[in-house]
Amino acid sequence: MSRPDRKPATDSTRPPSMKFFRAANKVVRPLLASRFHRPLSGRLMLLTYNGRRTGREYTVPIGYSDWDPGTVLAMSSQLSWIPSMRGDPTVTLRIRGRDHQAVPTVIEDEQGITDTLREFARRNGPKAAKGLMLGFPGDRQPTEEELHTAAGKARLVRFHLTS
Repeated sequence: MSRPDRKPATDSTRPPSMKFFRAANKVVRPLLASRFHRPLSGRLMLLTYNGRRTGREYTVPIGYSDWDPGTVLAMSSQLSWIPSMRGDPTVTLRIRGRDHQAVPTVIEDEQGITDTLREFARRNGPKAAKGLMLGFPGDRQPTEEELHTAAGKARLVRFHLTS
């Protein structure tokens, strides 16, 4: 029998809410901008961009991975900053305590996302792929079906560093 004053258990596979991200960003953003960035800056960077409709400047921490020389790959389940990356704007990335100008390319098509996720898992291994929190196993390379399912959830942007 359930008690009416108790909240139901939360689903642990559900992504964190926007409230969680906003609260965490209030701590993470200043740390990444400071000289004390090292514990976080291997996996997180600061993205500074102008909003596409408002023109307002935003700075948000996002997860990233080194990709090719002069290129980083960013992944996010949050969609708010992705539309502002279309149209090749120049943005600023703070990576490991240093600022870089970059031009983003949003990977939009499902096949492109699938191919990039496959390559990510190949380059970085199953444990790193599992860390993306897209449902990949940690003990083997993902199957084609798992890659296609994850492609429907993933948002990817490739940043080409220009300075």
